Amino acid sequence: MIKSMTGYGRGCGSASGFVFLAELRSVNHRYADLVLRLPRELYFLEDQIRRLLLTDIKRGRVEVSLSLNETPAGMRQVGVNYDLAEDYYRALRKMTERLKLLEEVKLVHLLQMPELFKPAALELTEEQVWPAVSEALREALDQLLGQRQAEGENLYRDLSARCDSLAELAAVATERAEEAKEECRSRMYEKFQELLSGNFEETRLLMECAMLVERMGVDEELVRLKSHIEAFRTALEDSEPTGRKLDFIAQEMFREVNTIGSKAGDYKLTSIVVDLKAELEKIREQIQNLE
Repeated sequence: MIKSMTGYGRGCGSASGFVFLAELRSVNHRYADLVLRLPRELYFLEDQIRRLLLTDIKRGRVEVSLSLNETPAGMRQVGVNYDLAEDYYRALRKMTERLKLLEEVKLVHLLQMPELFKPAALELTEEQVWPAVSEALREALDQLLGQRQAEGENLYRDLSARCDSLAELAAVATERAEEAKEECRSRMYEKFQELLSGNFEETRLLMECAMLVERMGVDEELVRLKSHIEAFRTALEDSEPTGRKLDFIAQEMFREVNTIGSKAGDYKLTSIVVDLKAELEKIREQIQNLE
């Protein structure tokens, strides 16, 4: 069953005192494109994260956000930016001297200064964090795939209905093309009779009329169009990602319809071609959402 390329998933994973939150957002893209936003401490996991996600994501731009929400109590450390504290202290001393203030600079004043304290950098290992990270990612991925599957089912129903519409229009075009041939032969025969006042070789004239009508015929194009419609239906049932294949088939259908439109000398057939193009355009818009 076809899948959409758009979706969202959120997951939480915990193990060994670590708690991670993962969020996945996917939109349309020609290829599988992962954009990772990771804490600096987890950069070393980038390749593993990509391998995990690309197992199930074949197309689409996916934004991956991973945050460390909790660390084991024994690993929580706060560092002091002593260089910044010394700068603040000198600046405050200079300010009291310049303004001739009697108050001394004390610790309480420094504690009000921003960015003096910061969490100490964590030195993490794969064994410590991967179980929690992979759990969060898999939960988010399951939600994402569920949304893409649900949207894919909606697209499947819409595209199947549009295939039915294309097939009906192609059948009408085939019927009209045969009618147009006969009408063309009749008009040409009458015109030659009128122009030549009956003095002509009827067999030769009929042959010329037949050749001209065949050049205007669209039988081959209609046969190929019907074949492409069936190929499109088959691709819709494929279990593998088939968005690109459907796009190629749609292009071929457009090519046949354009040829029919350029060869058709009949306004009724031209009107059917317009309807075919309108339906195909809607199909192409929907295909852009498929994995």
